[in-house]
Amino acid sequence: MFQGISNRAVSIAAIVILAVIVLSSSFFVVPPSEMAAVRWLGGTVTTKQPLGTGLHFKLPFLETADYLQTSQSTYTLPDLSVYTNDNQAVDISISVIYQIPSTAVMHLLYDVGKTGNTDIESTIVPVIRDRALAVFAKYNTLNVSDSRAQITEQMRKEVGMALQRLFGINVVDLQLTGIKYSPVFSASVEQAVKAKAEAVQAQNTVLQKKYEGEQKTVTAAAEAQAKIESAKGIAESTILEADAQAKAIQVVGQAMQANPLYTKFYAIQHWNGVLPQYVGGNGAVPFVDISDKNR
Repeated sequence: MFQGISNRAVSIAAIVILAVIVLSSSFFVVPPSEMAAVRWLGGTVTTKQPLGTGLHFKLPFLETADYLQTSQSTYTLPDLSVYTNDNQAVDISISVIYQIPSTAVMHLLYDVGKTGNTDIESTIVPVIRDRALAVFAKYNTLNVSDSRAQITEQMRKEVGMALQRLFGINVVDLQLTGIKYSPVFSASVEQAVKAKAEAVQAQNTVLQKKYEGEQKTVTAAAEAQAKIESAKGIAESTILEADAQAKAIQVVGQAMQANPLYTKFYAIQHWNGVLPQYVGGNGAVPFVDISDKNR
């Protein structure tokens, strides 16, 4: 009796488990960020519009649900080697933000690459690389940095048109996140910058020497002019002094002529207290006669 009950319980448990497995494989849920489609073995059950958010039914074990993310996705392509129009290699990094519209879901799931979403990014990478190469080939290496915004805009346009045309994918944005020049080019730019800096320094040195020379010239001219003015002043002073002395002599002469006693007065006025002497006769005789002959 207990053996029969035990066998019945096992059977019921097995049936319940089988029912759960069948039911769980009969339903699937599509999250808000994705869309899905159902395929039957070798063909597709969903043929028109992909399945949106919510709970959906499928035949257990026979049908498979394929999902595809339709919210915005970001793909970064690092260290992509491109060449400029002067044959210089440049490594760039590109970040692409894209979105898959509902109209492109079925095409990407079953018409592009492998079935499902297993190789979507690997499918679009060659297109991004090709458009980036085409855009960079139009620019000279020396102009890349100055033209970065223009290059980014052209790449966004070219990649967006190509992905839309081939896969129906909408490019929301594209950013050129990194530019790395070759060591040879970087060394040549560094040498050019150094040479330019040395040339500017040499030019500044020449200008400094020129300025110093001009300052010395100005100083020398000022000193020469000062000497000229000083000599001119001395000459004018000497002339004035000579004129004064000549006028004084003229006045004294006129006074002597007018009054003979003025001679004695003048001599006494300018006498320093020492009698001038001369040698003659038996001894020194006073040169000035202070006697009053008219007395």
